[in-house]
Amino acid sequence: MIGTHKTTQRVVKEDNNRILSVVYHNTEVVKVINDEQVILNNGGYLTATTKRRMNQASMQYNLGFDVYQSDFCWYVRTANEIVEYYNGIVIDIENKCISHDGEWD
Repeated sequence: MIGTHKTTQRVVKEDNNRILSVVYHNTEVVKVINDEQVILNNGGYLTATTKRRMNQASMQYNLGFDVYQSDFCWYVRTANEIVEYYNGIVIDIENKCISHDGEWD
């Protein structure tokens, strides 16, 4: 279960897309589109709690990623790769890969 302190979850329809949003304070930290893609955003808050909310969403909804920190740098890990975190990173849920500049590896 995702921690409830200032965290909300909602499922909405936007332009025929099913969107699941996990919002921590006022930042949409996890956005899932059509159960196919995940977009991560820390809103500029490089905090343990922001990472925790992202990871809790991944576990609760079986999204197949985790975010961790090593030597002051954030990373995103899927079953197939590890990359340095950046806001707007897109994860393909089915193939467990990360988009690099809009292209799938």
